[in-house]
Amino acid sequence: MKTSFTSSSINISKFNKNWIVIVPLLCIAVLNIRNLRHIRKISVNYVRRVALPTASSAASLRKAEVIPSNTCLTTDECDHARQQIGLEQFEIGNFSKYGCFRKGMVAYWGQLSTSLHVKEMYAALDDRSSSRIYCNHKRPQNTSPWPGVAWLMSFPNSGTSYTGALVRSSSSTATATNYGSSNTFNRMSKQLFDWSTVGPFMTDPKSSINGKLDISKNGTYVLTKTHCGGYCFGCHPKQYVQTQTEFRNDCLTGDFRDEFGGKQKAMYDASIVDKAVHLVRDPFDSVVSRFHLKRNQKLGNATWLAAYPNSIEGFRNFCAYVNTRLHTAEENFPVFGAKSNENVLVKYREKIPCYSDFVRYVLWHNHAIETIDELGLDHLTLHYEDYGSNHRETTVELFQFLGLTLESEGDEFHGSERYYRDYFTTDDIQAVQELLRDIASNENWNLLRRYFD
Repeated sequence: MKTSFTSSSINISKFNKNWIVIVPLLCIAVLNIRNLRHIRKISVNYVRRVALPTASSAASLRKAEVIPSNTCLTTDECDHARQQIGLEQFEIGNFSKYGCFRKGMVAYWGQLSTSLHVKEMYAALDDRSSSRIYCNHKRPQNTSPWPGVAWLMSFPNSGTSYTGALVRSSSSTATATNYGSSNTFNRMSKQLFDWSTVGPFMTDPKSSINGKLDISKNGTYVLTKTHCGGYCFGCHPKQYVQTQTEFRNDCLTGDFRDEFGGKQKAMYDASIVDKAVHLVRDPFDSVVSRFHLKRNQKLGNATWLAAYPNSIEGFRNFCAYVNTRLHTAEENFPVFGAKSNENVLVKYREKIPCYSDFVRYVLWHNHAIETIDELGLDHLTLHYEDYGSNHRETTVELFQFLGLTLESEGDEFHGSERYYRDYFTTDDIQAVQELLRDIASNENWNLLRRYFD
């Protein structure tokens, strides 16, 4: 949604006898009011268009000569740049990302969340296009390099919450997240760094503000949760079959709550990420755990819960339903195996319960490995099950990687009580192995093969 205002106003009294003119004007007014219904009263003046003189003498200047690279522009700076490069108008509105960018002969600046101009901004972010005056939030040169940022990259329901809680409870050290809107204090998210308003954000902002969790130790890395992209459950293939660039950008993207409690999107620059912890869980346990999450989301729906009880039978009934939902979409939007060159969404739909979630799982880990390599991140691979079989050594390895001191044993691990291999038949397991082997990169298969040895 975009709403524009001009400096002119309308005097209805001049037309009180000319209904032919008044009626259309009233209709336009009603439409404008409807367009504004999602904008808070406190920010009614936030969306506006300002028409300023064209700086034609500077129109021939290249943008790279006008706008310093690696610069986050304010609205005034964006408007100044607009004049220098000869754009005729400047628009402030509710766009999907922070920063300033160009479309046609208009310079835009915005920070609210809508789908407007998402495509243009993402394209510009991808190739650092000269049509974008982007805000990349790199670490300023005059600030301390500590603490660093270590991603906790995990497919959902793979032990993210436990790993973060372990770090906080065993070291009194804060953790962070891309998803600040779910972690607030006084209705607001708290950013990890004062120089980056777009993330990461504190996982436990209250304890950080009160001094119960530390973030200032030199030589340490703040464990920062990101699920990246392509992990939606029961969704159309176009929502989880991503390019590597789309996946990487999603690793950098999250959300937060502003001072009014409004939820905003956010994306920070890859350069502030130093390390990555790649968390891997048994694919069978991961898929069943997502079924349990779905049940938790349906707690108010007695009919649904009765149809899909918390049991092997309930899980398999649920998967039978999921397996029939998107046949046409899967045929029109195929996922080809690297080894067989067949559409795996068709090949395995009759062989594996919740087959599409296994596809999402393996694609996700393919991209995670490639993202770590692409960004040149120092990384540690953790298997969730190792917390149960070798908790002490696994914890020590994690803390050493983050530069942290293990002060106590921390939260007890109960994950060993959540193994769900018995939800699947021998034939199911064999088919899942074939599917994963067909899609997984060589590096990914080296991580996953332990679940079939």
